[in-house]
Amino acid sequence: GNAEIAAEWLLLAIRYKYAAADRRLEEFLTGVGRRKFVKPLYAELLKTPEGAARARAIFERARRGYHPITASTIAGMLEKGGAKS
Repeated sequence: GNAEIAAEWLLLAIRYKYAAADRRLEEFLTGVGRRKFVKPLYAELLKTPEGAARARAIFERARRGYHPITASTIAGMLEKGGAKS
């Protein structure tokens, strides 16, 4: 699958709380390390307390596979917060 299309679809899935995409979102965030794709998804997750908790849990599993710049960017986003759980 095309990562560009998947990232856009997953962004909409998060925004509209499409639970059927949850597993795919997790697979994407743990399998794709490009900041261009993962940063907007984490940003959308951080808009709600539930999403923020999920983002933190996924990031803990995914961070080792991310490029150091990507990991640093996402860690900073999670630190700043968005919605706190």
